[in-house]
Amino acid sequence: MIEELKNDLYEFCDELLDSNSKIKLKVGGYSMYPVLKNGDIITINKCKINELKTGEIVVFKTRDKWIAHRLLKIRNGNELMLITKGDTCKHKDHVFTEEDFVGKVISFSRKSKEVNLNNSFRKFVGILIARLSLVLTPLFILNLWIINKLKSIKINLKVIFSRLKFISKSSGKLTWINIIISALQGIFPFVIIYMIKWLVDGISHLNKYPDKDVALRSVIIIITITGVVFLCNSIINILNSEYRERLSQSISLYIYGLLHKKHSSLDIAYLEDSAQQDKIHRAVTEAGFRPLKMVSEGLSVLQSVISWVFVAIILFSIHWSVFILILLAVLPGFYVRFKFSDKLYKLNKSNSQKEREVYYYNRILTGLPFAKELRLFGTASFFKMRFDKIQKELYWQKNKLLHKRALSEVIAQSFAVVLTFLSFGIISVLAINGILSVGTVVLFFLIFQRGLSVLKDFFQSVAGLYEDNVFLSDFFEFLALPALHKEAPKSVMVNDLQKGIFVENVSFNYPSSRRKALDAVSISIPAGKTVALVGANGSGKTTLVKLLCGFYNPDSGSIMYDNTNISEVEPEEIRKKITAVFQDFVLYNMTAAENIFLGDTSMPASPEAMKQAAQNAGIADILESLPSGYDNIIGNLFENSEELSIGQWQKMAIARAFYRNSPILFMDEPTSALDAETELHLLQNLKSLAKEKTVLIISHRLSTIKWADNIYVLDNGAIIESGNHAQLMEKKGKYFNMFELNRMV
Repeated sequence: MIEELKNDLYEFCDELLDSNSKIKLKVGGYSMYPVLKNGDIITINKCKINELKTGEIVVFKTRDKWIAHRLLKIRNGNELMLITKGDTCKHKDHVFTEEDFVGKVISFSRKSKEVNLNNSFRKFVGILIARLSLVLTPLFILNLWIINKLKSIKINLKVIFSRLKFISKSSGKLTWINIIISALQGIFPFVIIYMIKWLVDGISHLNKYPDKDVALRSVIIIITITGVVFLCNSIINILNSEYRERLSQSISLYIYGLLHKKHSSLDIAYLEDSAQQDKIHRAVTEAGFRPLKMVSEGLSVLQSVISWVFVAIILFSIHWSVFILILLAVLPGFYVRFKFSDKLYKLNKSNSQKEREVYYYNRILTGLPFAKELRLFGTASFFKMRFDKIQKELYWQKNKLLHKRALSEVIAQSFAVVLTFLSFGIISVLAINGILSVGTVVLFFLIFQRGLSVLKDFFQSVAGLYEDNVFLSDFFEFLALPALHKEAPKSVMVNDLQKGIFVENVSFNYPSSRRKALDAVSISIPAGKTVALVGANGSGKTTLVKLLCGFYNPDSGSIMYDNTNISEVEPEEIRKKITAVFQDFVLYNMTAAENIFLGDTSMPASPEAMKQAAQNAGIADILESLPSGYDNIIGNLFENSEELSIGQWQKMAIARAFYRNSPILFMDEPTSALDAETELHLLQNLKSLAKEKTVLIISHRLSTIKWADNIYVLDNGAIIESGNHAQLMEKKGKYFNMFELNRMV
């Protein structure tokens, strides 16, 4: 469709030109830079080929595009042939004939200023560029490269500054204290160096003073001032250690706060998508240290800039050539660091999935949940082989890149050494000729060493900032991930159910799958009633619960809480009214009381309500028998903890749900890990509790849901039967077969 529109547009422009009309088009690209720039508006006029002159800019058709390039030559033959080339293109265009010729550019406008290309000066420039193409093209390419690099540097500096501002905005006072300390650290070392030069010159001129006492007093004054500066420098270094650590702690808390807040608010769809998992993995990995490093590098840049001002002044006062040589000595190393920062980031980005695989295999080999099967099936060597294979491949790729960087750094360092010793030679000649004093020579060697170090620190810090900025892109992209649900007005509130929950023609498929998890599903859960969902694994039961909780938006259809469509409400408003027990319930290695309290942390903890919830879930006796009762840590991660069976853990999850005491209760396989006696006890309590709640139960144990007011049977994402237990048994359909099979088991 787009190609057809493009062809129609070109044909229309051709017709306009054939009718002696002029057309205006926008330039895209830089092949005619600097004469034409991206975004310029060119005016095209139709003419005959034999009217064209060398150096003019002509327009021709090629590969469904119009190209504006400079005419180098017209070749005569059976038909006229045009030879053209872009001013920044290394190679000539394919020769074209009158059939592909569109017209010539007679003018262009830039920033509302019209430039006529038909005047004598512009024609002369065009001929000159065409004739000297071999010489001028490399210069144009170099010029364009420099311009693009400067633009890139400007953009990167803006981004770096904005990110530094963002990272440190929660630590305003500490940031300014560290800025002041860094500035002083940049000044004091050079004050000390100059004081030493002053001291050396003072001592070397002692014999010139007729009054030795006066000379000695002046030397003592210099020594005293130098000592005070030394002390101040030491104090600044001590303060730097303390306040840099404080700033690190403040930034770390802030960044982890952002990371955790964003992760907890992300739609679950992001966490189940492989490509997004790669991005989240990189964001979480880099967020642990990159922001701190970036701020540290920023402070180092500030310190180095201030130091370099002093270095430049002192070196220029000695000899200008020395300043130039030191500056040139460190530039290659700076370039190498920049170049390989980009390559390292691209390598890490391309290997994100492999790194997650390595992390996963390592977790299998070292994690407790996998320990029993690893030993029983003897699969440790299999996973170790998988781990080693991927890890070795990652190491090989990284080592190859590091080897190339090392070679580049050796070349850069060799260049720096040559220039360094050249500067030594210049100073030696100046000293031998008596142009420089002894103190100045001492000053040079002190300032040279310090200046070279400052320049290296500066360029390394700038390169480090660039590297950190590149790697932190994933973190900021992670923070900018949009929510998949629609933003709802803050005033919309969800009241307690009066009518019920109504699912109307809902269809949904997971982002990573083409198969429909739900297909035109419609169910109703009347307020104060208990509804059950049954069906085989993968039939869509759990998916429906996720949609009811607002974890996803349906692809089509609607979910109504009374008269409110949940896609138009903040998900948090819906979730305040819901509690749920999921089949993949969480095991929290915390105290028993805290495990239950997590059901509702919005209110102060109520020991009585916790005990009642535990009693209803059938776990109270177990918890009371623990050494520290409800204050005992459960699990196996921490000292003095007590492990529970999987059935007891499920009871803890149910107790957590009962403690929440919300008006809507979703239970996904609530008794899957329970024995028959415990299940009966729980069902009795659940029936009692459900009288005042709106309940949805999912279970494979059909005895669990016989008492439900209504039962829906799901198969391959669609509702195939509905009714109460008696009605469904009379139908002798899918439910009947499932129940009979369940009873036999």
